[in-house]
Amino acid sequence: SRGKGHRAYIESPGEPDSCTMDLDSHFDASGGFEGKDDGKSKVHIRMQQRNGRKSWTTVAGFPEHARLPKSGRVLAVDFDKILRALKKTFKTNGVLIKDAEHGSVIQLQGDIRKEVAEFLIEVTALITKDQIMIHGS
Repeated sequence: SRGKGHRAYIESPGEPDSCTMDLDSHFDASGGFEGKDDGKSKVHIRMQQRNGRKSWTTVAGFPEHARLPKSGRVLAVDFDKILRALKKTFKTNGVLIKDAEHGSVIQLQGDIRKEVAEFLIEVTALITKDQIMIHGS
């Protein structure tokens, strides 16, 4: 069970999900996942300069689906809820961009890379510290 500070950042399923993820067959606790890490599981946090002192913080590569630990059900991640929580926590504006190549990209105003990384690890609990790559810091 989750601690009191965690919110559910996954959507409840309306109907069974067609996405099947069988992680148990490939995971070994001592050696990690089989094969090399191809970077697909990485969450990239970047700062993009706008004009003058203005900048964007972008979060790309966040997983689209999350697997529940006990039941093993796979549910879709609610990006709108994560974006709302980020905007409220850091008192900044942001937008969710649906990209064909990069999936859902969260774009926030200001250079808040480290804060966003900490938020995604601790509050959402959907990714771990070793899955995050902070670029340019």
